[in-house]
Amino acid sequence: MPRQSDRYIPNLYARDITVYDTRYQDFIRKTLAELRRCKIPGHTMLWEASQLEGDGLLLDLGVWIGWSTRLLAEKSGRRVYGFDTFDGLVEDWQVDDRELVKAGALSIAEPFAQRLIEDTGVTLQDGVPTALGRDVEFIKGSTYDMLAPFLEAHPGPIRLFHMDLDTYESCLHALETCQERFTVGSILVFDEYLVTNGELRAFYEFQEKYGFGFRYRAWGLEIMEMNNAMVTDPIKRFFHRMEWVQAQRLLGDGSYVWKLWDKRFWRFWMGAPWGDIRFMLGAIGQRKSVSLEITGLGRLGT
Repeated sequence: MPRQSDRYIPNLYARDITVYDTRYQDFIRKTLAELRRCKIPGHTMLWEASQLEGDGLLLDLGVWIGWSTRLLAEKSGRRVYGFDTFDGLVEDWQVDDRELVKAGALSIAEPFAQRLIEDTGVTLQDGVPTALGRDVEFIKGSTYDMLAPFLEAHPGPIRLFHMDLDTYESCLHALETCQERFTVGSILVFDEYLVTNGELRAFYEFQEKYGFGFRYRAWGLEIMEMNNAMVTDPIKRFFHRMEWVQAQRLLGDGSYVWKLWDKRFWRFWMGAPWGDIRFMLGAIGQRKSVSLEITGLGRLGT
């Protein structure tokens, strides 16, 4: 029998995984056991980019104002292709049993994004962020429409695949579209992996279908901390950080820390392993970013 605390995934200790079928529960428990041995203090994506080996495409799916793409190019020393509608989510995003984020949210036209654009020195040209001297190419449009034509025009394997489209539907579609280009050694980084009904579910179903081998490499900070860090003025950076901390708490994302009446508080403090508590309290909000490496092709490419 698994420990009682293994019922709860450490994304807010919000989701009781017994709502899922047995095979998915087993996958989640195995994932958590392995990820707890892969904790890193920094950003998962940048950690992977700094030690990238082998040739191939670097794809950043869901870039918002583009700092993940630019920094990925800096750390890797390679060209990076960043995909986004820049008009927000293309479908509703249900975050486990918590809030519903409506389609159109996370647009670069929103006030917070506009302030962050100004304070990080980003400019827009025809509604697309500029590269700011980095070796990046931003591709405007939904990945439902743009990803397959891009791959047709750009041969070769995918070396790094960074997923920040958030929703289950978009993630699964992108994985399926790229499946023939994944190879042994391809690195997949998921920014919202520990949302059980989003990217984690999409990858689980994708791996079940194609039966390929993989291993987890890192579990660490997600992208929002990176965006805040690019604010050049220290005073503005402080206020951006404080604003984000409060937004996390007001949205319920940090309720495991401070809401005495919330069941997530008791799940977190009474049920979580001490290592998870210490690790997760070190972030602004949540640590959901995970990387993995494909170690065997299975039925990929067939």
